[in-house]
Amino acid sequence: MRFLSVLLATLAAAKSHNSILTVLILTISTFVTAAADCSSNFCESVLKDGFLTLRYKLNEPDDTITMEVTYEGDAWVGLAFSDASESMAGSIAVMASSEVSPQKYQLIAPTFPVESAFELMSPEEQTLVDASCELIDGQTVLKFTTQLLADETPFAISLGENHLLWAYGRSPTIGYHSNRSPFTLNLAKAIDDKDVETLGTVIPTASPADGEMKVGDDICITGYIMDSYCIDLGHFLDNDDTVTLREPEEHSFHCLLDVPVCYNSGFNVLGEKDAQTGLHCLGYRIDDTEGVLAAGRAAGSNVQSDTHYTCDTCSGGASDAVAGYRATVKGTVKEMGDGTKSVTGQPLLSNIQMLDASVVCESPAPQTVCLSMDDVEQAAAQVPVSEPEPVEETEPVEETEEPEPERCSLDFCVELSVSYLLAYTVNGDGTITMELTYDGNGWVGIGFSENGMMVGSDAVIGSTDVGIPQKYRMTALSVDTDTAIQLMSPEEQTLTDATVEFKDGQTVMKFTKIMKEPNQIEISMGKNNMLGAYGARPTIGLHARKMNFSINLSSGAAEEKAIPFMSAWLAHGIIAFIAWGVLVPTAVQSAIMRSLFKGPTWFKLHQNINATAMALTVVVFAIGVAVTSKEGAVHFENSHERMGLAMFIIAILQVLDGAKRPHAPGSGEEKTLSRKAWEFGHRLGGVALLACGFWQMDSGIKLYAIKFNGAGSSQENSVILGYWVWIGFVVAMLVIGGVYFRLLRSEMKSVDQNDDGSKEEQVGRTARTSGEVDEEADA
Repeated sequence: MRFLSVLLATLAAAKSHNSILTVLILTISTFVTAAADCSSNFCESVLKDGFLTLRYKLNEPDDTITMEVTYEGDAWVGLAFSDASESMAGSIAVMASSEVSPQKYQLIAPTFPVESAFELMSPEEQTLVDASCELIDGQTVLKFTTQLLADETPFAISLGENHLLWAYGRSPTIGYHSNRSPFTLNLAKAIDDKDVETLGTVIPTASPADGEMKVGDDICITGYIMDSYCIDLGHFLDNDDTVTLREPEEHSFHCLLDVPVCYNSGFNVLGEKDAQTGLHCLGYRIDDTEGVLAAGRAAGSNVQSDTHYTCDTCSGGASDAVAGYRATVKGTVKEMGDGTKSVTGQPLLSNIQMLDASVVCESPAPQTVCLSMDDVEQAAAQVPVSEPEPVEETEPVEETEEPEPERCSLDFCVELSVSYLLAYTVNGDGTITMELTYDGNGWVGIGFSENGMMVGSDAVIGSTDVGIPQKYRMTALSVDTDTAIQLMSPEEQTLTDATVEFKDGQTVMKFTKIMKEPNQIEISMGKNNMLGAYGARPTIGLHARKMNFSINLSSGAAEEKAIPFMSAWLAHGIIAFIAWGVLVPTAVQSAIMRSLFKGPTWFKLHQNINATAMALTVVVFAIGVAVTSKEGAVHFENSHERMGLAMFIIAILQVLDGAKRPHAPGSGEEKTLSRKAWEFGHRLGGVALLACGFWQMDSGIKLYAIKFNGAGSSQENSVILGYWVWIGFVVAMLVIGGVYFRLLRSEMKSVDQNDDGSKEEQVGRTARTSGEVDEEADA
């Protein structure tokens, strides 16, 4: 490796003096030792745990590098070479799939359509060697060899720090990425054996003798960074449906780095996943909270995501990760832990170095404790219980009540969600003081409702962008803020001591409000219906989460209420799936496979199934319109609603068009022009409706998840996966059936044409034609 390092450095220096051959001879004569590690064996780097792995090898004789990218699945994969900005635009990428051969592309910009985002490089620039991409045992494996310090490209792969980007898609067709991220690859190695630096991102460290770990040992481990609070809790603070040790890749940077209760609990680097339990081992504690915060916030994205809460303290851009912070941690064992099967029982590392996850440790760190689900649940049941100190019986003990949690600053507290707290005090002068605390930097609000509905309620909303909390009327369910809320008049702005500030990672809004005011919803000493909501950013807009609850001010009791119309929207979705996910494809299949039926049976099936689907579509449309009206929302505002309206109208026209179809020709007659035109239009309309139906149902699942606080949850992901598996099966059956029966009819037609024209066969064909007089209706 020393040979290659000096060789390439000398080549770069001599490049402009046309003395490369001379330099080669001199350099080769200087070194006789063969290169080690990444020049004799493949080095490996995990780019996305459980999904993407990079292996690479430096080839000394011809100054090339061989790279191999493995993706767990059948999809396109890509590796791009960028400059220090790690920007996609201007980078050079190698992309391929099991259907597309590896080629070099110029990346232009992250834009739609995808065809505008990249451009295939010219044939002269396609210099990859031994390039292939295969699907092997369910894995997509891209392999190629390219030149180091290549002149024909604006980037240079060198023995130093290289800036790259990885990406993969959802299918073998190259298109918009499913996931991507930048990373650095350091191909340097120290020449002096005593000066240990990086070798192809491999860090040599001292391994404990015979696997026994002791204080003072140097440890290097690559894993997910996790806060102790979420480990002890058993699930993520911002997503209680996800088991912490099972899916650390789903842990948002927001939860890890924005929320004080999380980062103040201390950080850990998790071990590998235990194959028997499916849970990651506990790993090592990190004795450098500030170092982890600095490294994590630099690596995370602060751009709003559709899947996770936004990390407000992160400084990364749209291409950076929003969840699953993975890093290589190097440190020295400071203490061994207390010996328990918990976070505190794990070794504590000091002298911490936080490195990119692409840096691979030369020696694996000794494995620490791996928990079972029983262990996790047992630990979670103990959060946040603490036992009192034992006291001597001879000493007088003053009995004291358990103190209120520090978060509760007023008389009563209601935890609206794991990251949203309401505290309140009823004052003796007919006013109520309220304080809302959100673990993050966003807008916060509380609404007062007569019936638990948003529309028609009054609200107090505050954000650091606006400056002071103000009173609003909730006028409509709409993504347009100006339509959804209306600022009350200056005369109605009667809040006192109203403040909102972002401090210590929390947004805190506090105000005092008159409980009974003219033309406003009264806050009574009995039971009150209230609404809570917060946004992921300070700009007032669509909520990140909302909740319905009631508070009895006379007793201090509070209870969560179900968000209205959840059952109605669920019925809307289920009936739509039956109509467009089951019945309509079945009707189309009956037309495709009509050769299996005698006479007009297929047509009756086609007609009756479509009629049933149309009736259910009317029900679905009616539910949508009625519930939207009851919610006070704006009709046909988003793309799902507009698509539903368009499909409803086109479906009615399709049914009427089928009823008014031109007559099919009799035996031996030619089709009329109007019949041909009708067949084409009817088939086109059917295919378009079916495709729109598939998209519409996927859109509906996502809207339901957003509406009822399930966005990004494992339940939503499971439903979407199951849905598309079913749709894939349906489409496959339609395609296979269409191809098979088209070939079958072609064969039957060929037999008829070559027949001797016997009278019996002629009669049979006439009977068949008359029995299927309408079979062309929906082929």
